[in-house]
Amino acid sequence: MTITEEKLSNEILTLIESGREGSYWDFKQQWYAENKSSDLLYDIICMANNLENHDAYIIIGVRDDYTICGVNNDLNRKTTQNLTDFLRDKKFAGGFRPNVEVRHIAIKENELDIIRIEKSEFIPHYLEERYKEIFPYHIYTRVQDSNTPKNKSADLIHVEMLWKRHFHLLDSPLQKMKYFLHQKENWVYSESTETETKKYFKYAPEYTIKIQNIDGDAIKTYMLTQLNKHSSWHKISLCYHQTILFISNGVLLDGGKFMTVEPDLEGFNYKSKRICYYYFLKDSIKFALYKFLIHDKDSRDYYANYFFLKEVLLFKNEEERLEFETYIYTHFDEYEKIFLSIKNMPNRKIISQMQDEYDSRLALKKIQTELALLKSNKN
Repeated sequence: MTITEEKLSNEILTLIESGREGSYWDFKQQWYAENKSSDLLYDIICMANNLENHDAYIIIGVRDDYTICGVNNDLNRKTTQNLTDFLRDKKFAGGFRPNVEVRHIAIKENELDIIRIEKSEFIPHYLEERYKEIFPYHIYTRVQDSNTPKNKSADLIHVEMLWKRHFHLLDSPLQKMKYFLHQKENWVYSESTETETKKYFKYAPEYTIKIQNIDGDAIKTYMLTQLNKHSSWHKISLCYHQTILFISNGVLLDGGKFMTVEPDLEGFNYKSKRICYYYFLKDSIKFALYKFLIHDKDSRDYYANYFFLKEVLLFKNEEERLEFETYIYTHFDEYEKIFLSIKNMPNRKIISQMQDEYDSRLALKKIQTELALLKSNKN
């Protein structure tokens, strides 16, 4: 997941001011030289397998005495793409490679590079084929401020902890439900009535999904753009035994062809305008439920979902959503320009008195797409 520049800068500065290295952060004075590629790989693996289940940071541009020297003139600096390419041809078990990115922050006149290793459920990461002095099938981790020696494997108790995280044995019921939603093929229909449908997870039947018909006549713009505008409302409950873990409205779109979960709605004021948009956070259980409800092999969902997502923004997490709102505030002229271009399109489909709402969401969607492309090109 992404993290905003401000939040990353504050976190890195706090780690530097702590005057020590730790279980998920390490300091380097300069980038790894070309002949130190095995050290780079080794450090990434150890950090990816940290026991805190935390995003990890290799902070480059800090001396051994924790003073900042920066990397402004470092000839070995690398980009996210460089590191991704470097990891791609290494033989990781199961093909599960650490997800890394290079971020940059400025502290006074010094620029620091941060290799950010994203926490993952696919730990432990380890090699199936030797790379220089890094052994295959050795599990390396980091305990406090020390990495597992290259010629050894981690202690059994630490290996066990990593595998428990891998198999979600330490998860809360809500976290387990989210994990089970990704295994759509393992859900089984239970008793159903005309007003209620129920499923349970076949390997843990205490986890259930209940979909109930409810009365509702609220009209949303994503209903009006469907091929068939007839829709109905439902209540979707995710349960552990008799405990409701999560509850949300569901909506059956396109004349009953496509069941989905109601997206979140947020808005902000700018001058005299109130700009609202629908969105999902990709790291949320609601988004996992949205994905679960799609019939992957059923083409009837395709067009309904296509029109639905035309106005629903997708963010990796809450930080990215807030970053996007900040971007809109500082680029409002761009939003207005795109909004007017959509509003003035010839042969534009008029959906209702809610047309301005819909056009506004299309404008935000277009800006989000362009912003993602801009970020991708920068990396």
